[in-house]
Amino acid sequence: RQEKDWEQLGFSLSRATMANWIIRCSQDYLNPIIAHLREKLRQREILHCDETPVQVLKEEGKKPQSKSTMWLYRTGNDGKASIILYDYRKSKSGENALNYLKGFTGFLHSDGYAGYNRLKDVTRCGCWAHLRRKFVEAAPTGKRSENRPPTPAEVGRDYCNRLFKIEETLSALSPDERYLKRLELEKPVLEAFWCWIDTLNILQGSALGKAVIY
Repeated sequence: RQEKDWEQLGFSLSRATMANWIIRCSQDYLNPIIAHLREKLRQREILHCDETPVQVLKEEGKKPQSKSTMWLYRTGNDGKASIILYDYRKSKSGENALNYLKGFTGFLHSDGYAGYNRLKDVTRCGCWAHLRRKFVEAAPTGKRSENRPPTPAEVGRDYCNRLFKIEETLSALSPDERYLKRLELEKPVLEAFWCWIDTLNILQGSALGKAVIY
């Protein structure tokens, strides 16, 4: 489309020429910026990381049906300017995150993908959104009748919902203020959640408990 647009304006520019412009700009101007931002990103205390499968057609050495991975790295909500970087790789190996975050020693917020276990000098932080998704998948579909008690999956989902509701009220606070409010408002919810988990584990060991749970 761009090739035709330029032609109507009297310029004969091929797709290859315009593609080479983009490649040259990336090499000369964008890559140094990315390298600088990556260095700054690894100096921060809190990072988020995720990996998404992508399909790339006509990629050298790979079948069109195979999956590659787009890795996302971003800084946390720490009051400083956000840094969000994408890194395309041909595999989902945890080695990619290990190499990209080399030198980072803070808190890493991610899902439960085992590949992140390769990062030995970080503190892994689980994602409550991913945890909630598991509860939602296990919960019965449809509206619950008034006389039916909630299932464990529904209870777990509701605990997550309570935490998310509290987080919505804290979004405008500074990191320090948000930390204090989390201790005040969210810590009791978390303590109740883990107490509930411990109770389920105990009940699972008895016939009565299995009847209650299932």
